[in-house]
Amino acid sequence: MTYKPRESGPFAGLKLIDADSHVTESEDLWTSRAPARYKDRVPQCREDEDGISFWYVDGHQKLSKNNSIAFVRKNGDKIPYYGANMEAMGGSKEDIHLAATEAKPRVALLDEMGIYAQIVYPNIMGFAAPAMVQGLDRDLSYVICQIYNDAMREWQAEGSERLLPQAMLPFWDIEQSIAEAKRAKDIGLTGVLMAGEPHLGGLPDLGTEHWYPLYEVLSDLELPINIHIGARNWKGEQGGAAWPSLPERAAKPVRSIQTELSNSRFMSNLCASNVLLKFPGLNWVSVESGIGWIPYVLERIDYEYREEFPGVEPPALPPAKEIFQKGVYGTFWFEDAGPLALLDRIGADNVLWETDFPHPTSLYPDPVTRSEEKLKDLDPAVIRKIVQDNAARLYKIKI
Repeated sequence: MTYKPRESGPFAGLKLIDADSHVTESEDLWTSRAPARYKDRVPQCREDEDGISFWYVDGHQKLSKNNSIAFVRKNGDKIPYYGANMEAMGGSKEDIHLAATEAKPRVALLDEMGIYAQIVYPNIMGFAAPAMVQGLDRDLSYVICQIYNDAMREWQAEGSERLLPQAMLPFWDIEQSIAEAKRAKDIGLTGVLMAGEPHLGGLPDLGTEHWYPLYEVLSDLELPINIHIGARNWKGEQGGAAWPSLPERAAKPVRSIQTELSNSRFMSNLCASNVLLKFPGLNWVSVESGIGWIPYVLERIDYEYREEFPGVEPPALPPAKEIFQKGVYGTFWFEDAGPLALLDRIGADNVLWETDFPHPTSLYPDPVTRSEEKLKDLDPAVIRKIVQDNAARLYKIKI
């Protein structure tokens, strides 16, 4: 198959761009590419004393269980998160869909589903990477990032440039981050992945001058900063939000809500700061976090920040919505309220569509039909922005 745009309906003629999907990293991604002196220290899988397979880094440090984090089987069935697969975090690596790991099957699945391109995020490298700031040798961390980015560039090529993994930056080191951002641009990657709350890991917060040299380079390179909810995995920050009395089927969405709303912290700080004013060419994406909460955040900032008091100077910053619309994007997949009722309070130019394949909340198996039914009553020009033009402009995708 090859990609064929819909011939009729609200998505007719469009090249749909999915702004959030994931890759299950192969177990030899790092070991097969590492220089000899790092071969035993880069991420790799082995069983612990109980016979359970884990990802390890630097020889002995556990990153996470060796789970697929993929919830679609080879036969195409979607796997429920709760129940028997709760602890497994996805299907077994022998049984998951090849599109979770391999580029060519992923592109074939995109053709089948009716999606032109996908922005792709890591699993292990996304959900465990922030832990590396808390103890790993900086040079080792940098090598790990470089290997991942090289592997993803190979994957992008195998996927006929329709799969666009975002580059991991060693954001714990500004000079290395600048160097890797330039290298990522040179090799053809289209954006970078960072954490929204690096100060929780002992680094300066994103509003400080510490980051300005990186922001300047990313602005010049036109590489957006993607803040995925998976990059919040700081030690001691996880905690459970669901009542222990809830059954797992109910507890899972409660935990998901808290995880996704964690991005409201990064976004509210960003829109209450002058970062976007100092760097007007810099773009930020809040990934896999929905959009329905965004108007509340922007209004809440202004309600208090912009209140007038006798004898008090007026606020120095423009309204939060104005700051947001200068360079922040939100992504949605399952919502009704966000794209249907709140779009004018967010801005159609600042919204991206996603599917979250192959995670448990993915729109799979028929994401396009589900989204067409949801968005069909919007203005065609707005639909085009949300499912095609905004992402194409942001990630420099030729359509």
